[in-house]
Amino acid sequence: MGVLLIRCPSTGREFSTGIHVEPETFSRLPQKPSNTRCPHCRSVHFWLPQEAKFMEAIAPADWIENQLSDRQSE
Repeated sequence: MGVLLIRCPSTGREFSTGIHVEPETFSRLPQKPSNTRCPHCRSVHFWLPQEAKFMEAIAPADWIENQLSDRQSE
């Protein structure tokens, strides 16, 4: 199982959407808009699955859950 990453249009930095999928499922996702709060610019970004990047694994420090909680304590 992997996670979907998207790129912040403001900073150009990738971040986790928090969505976990199997590789086979990722290729079959319907092209419907989703949204995710960005830990870098704090805006909500709308994206399509075709714009996301599938990653098998990412470091816990890069999980969106950890990034958002770190930002809230600032």
